[in-house]
Amino acid sequence: MSIYTLGIDIGSTASKCVMLKDGKEIVAKSLIAVGAGTSGPQRAIAEVLEKAGKTEADMAYTLATGYGRNSLEDIADHQMSELSCHAKGATFLFPDVHTVIDIGGQDVKVLQIDNGVMTNFVMNDKCAAGTGRFLELMARTLELNLDEMARVGLHWEQELTISSMCTVFAESEVVSLIADNHSAA
Repeated sequence: MSIYTLGIDIGSTASKCVMLKDGKEIVAKSLIAVGAGTSGPQRAIAEVLEKAGKTEADMAYTLATGYGRNSLEDIADHQMSELSCHAKGATFLFPDVHTVIDIGGQDVKVLQIDNGVMTNFVMNDKCAAGTGRFLELMARTLELNLDEMARVGLHWEQELTISSMCTVFAESEVVSLIADNHSAA
């Protein structure tokens, strides 16, 4: 008889869920583009359960992580920090991993991992600079989607400096650069 477990990551801007069979096989996963304080977590769970043809009662264990993990106290058996979950998940997928970079909606974390255990980490401490929200805003300002922005960035040859660490001020600088004919396309 197989054992099914559920992991739910409730971030500030997205809700993710994954179901494992016997702790080894990914059975189903989901990503909903809304996070804590919304219907995103419930929608992410419902999507995974539907894909797998399972119910909450079929789950032997449910773990919640992320910014909104405490909002699922009635569903999750346990809550764990996203840092610990990153280390465990990255090691599950890539056993020799040493570094994890998490560009979240509101912060960026870099983890050092040794033998599947997080041994050190750093986080940004400047506004939302460099976060997922920052990247989304820059893509919108450049009139690109995130995939297009990534492709353009790989081939960009001109160095441009954005001095502000604040997302709002950085957006103003990008608009000025565009006005000065430094096109992203």
